[in-house]
Amino acid sequence: MATRLTRLLVLAGLALAFTASAGSAAGRARTPLLGVVPHMTPAAHARSALAKAVATAAPAALTVDAGYQTLIDRYFADVAHDSGGVQNVYSVATQYTDGSGAVAYSSTFGGAYVDHDPLPTSECSDGVDAYCVTDQQLQDEILTAMTANGWQGGLEHVFFLMTPNGVGSCEFAGSASSSNPCSSNAFCAYHSAFGTLADPVVYADEPYEGPLPRGECTGPDQGFPNGDVDAETTINTISHEHNEAITDPLGNAWVEPNGTENGDLCAYGFGTQTGTGAGAYNQVIDGHRYDLQQEYSNVDGGCVQRLHGTPTPPTSGAGPLPDAGQGPVMHRNTTYAIYWLPLAGVTAPPAVTGTASVGQTLKSSAGTWNGAPTGFHYQWQRCSPAGTGCVDITGATASSYRLRSADGGHRVRSTVSATNVNGVSAPAASAATAKVIDAPAARKLPHISGRMRVGKKVSATHGSWSYSPTRFRYQWLRCDTHGGHCTTIRHATHATYRLTTRDERHRLRVRVTATNAVGSRKASSQATARVPAQ
Repeated sequence: MATRLTRLLVLAGLALAFTASAGSAAGRARTPLLGVVPHMTPAAHARSALAKAVATAAPAALTVDAGYQTLIDRYFADVAHDSGGVQNVYSVATQYTDGSGAVAYSSTFGGAYVDHDPLPTSECSDGVDAYCVTDQQLQDEILTAMTANGWQGGLEHVFFLMTPNGVGSCEFAGSASSSNPCSSNAFCAYHSAFGTLADPVVYADEPYEGPLPRGECTGPDQGFPNGDVDAETTINTISHEHNEAITDPLGNAWVEPNGTENGDLCAYGFGTQTGTGAGAYNQVIDGHRYDLQQEYSNVDGGCVQRLHGTPTPPTSGAGPLPDAGQGPVMHRNTTYAIYWLPLAGVTAPPAVTGTASVGQTLKSSAGTWNGAPTGFHYQWQRCSPAGTGCVDITGATASSYRLRSADGGHRVRSTVSATNVNGVSAPAASAATAKVIDAPAARKLPHISGRMRVGKKVSATHGSWSYSPTRFRYQWLRCDTHGGHCTTIRHATHATYRLTTRDERHRLRVRVTATNAVGSRKASSQATARVPAQ
């Protein structure tokens, strides 16, 4: 039943020298990738029917199948529920010790978190997936989830980061190669640690590695008794990494000099199963069926499904497993599940084009986004003259916006949100426009000065105006004795006017028209004193 591995990533130099803070990205101390679940060479005769069956159910990029989280969360809860028992693979780890005692099958599920952070700028390429994240970027996202939930590190905590379909991972920046192991060329999952010796963060990378398109992360004998190939493929690698993190959390405990740990010795070997084909299983945990690889047992001399079970030969290498570095084991553990389902992320903000003046139409670009956006939502905002305190403009939700009088003197910007398979992103804002110019508005009315006597010349000022008028026009008005019912005085269109006999017993006003590039507005002075009769 056991299948020989066709590729094993050999890692050396596993001694851990933590020197940096767990919260520091730059120069953060870390172990190498440990407990690497290597790829299998697909056995076409054993897998072809299964591949056809799930081909139409493959999830879209950047998401997971509908039951993925539910089943994985249930698995963590089931493992915790059966703590202390001897009927599953977790009982095998209880034989392994450090200087302060043995591993106890004592597991707690600390909770799950769906992380919608956009993907960071890609620094790697696995040659297969549209997106790629490095081990360093995975660590950063784990810290983000820990901060969001108030989770703590330490040797009793293990964080499992599940990335979605279409997101590969590599140990380092750059392309997949023999010196840069990636999810496309080397591993299906791994565990590692970073931080300080006093407060390490132990974690596992769990890419979305179902049987499609490569089928390299499921053994030919593996069953899927819950009917979810993708989730159960991941659960099997979770079991692998969980057991290795318990027995060798920092890479210096129960591990061979070449990096092989207890899970590696038995990878893809399931032992005796109940049932056949897709429904086969070898574990019942909290009443639920699972098909999990065996774990290596020194005391039993082989791979077993439970402590003191019937051993089968290792699928890779040979036992016994040495306590190579006498490093710590996890005496108890709390597991945390992080599902990174990224929203679209802006890589270049939207930009507004057009003239910032009332009556003109501005246009907004969508900006540039990663995360496979499927649509964009626009919202225009009116800001203070300084470009701060921006608030939504009611109804302004198209990619273009015609400036109105209420925008005069303000700055305007667009905000754009992107929708992808996981939901709607936070809005990204453009730079604010220049101050919006409107037609001039009088701040101080025109004023008439001079002696109101026939034959005398009086003068008018144009007053004070907003929006920088470039031209003023004058029109003198003759009004009744109360200053009302005014009529224009023919040819009286200059800033000065000489009173005539026709103005006797009347009052005068001057009307000024101010003009700029946007338009024109008018304002009239107060009425003068009445012009006396001669």
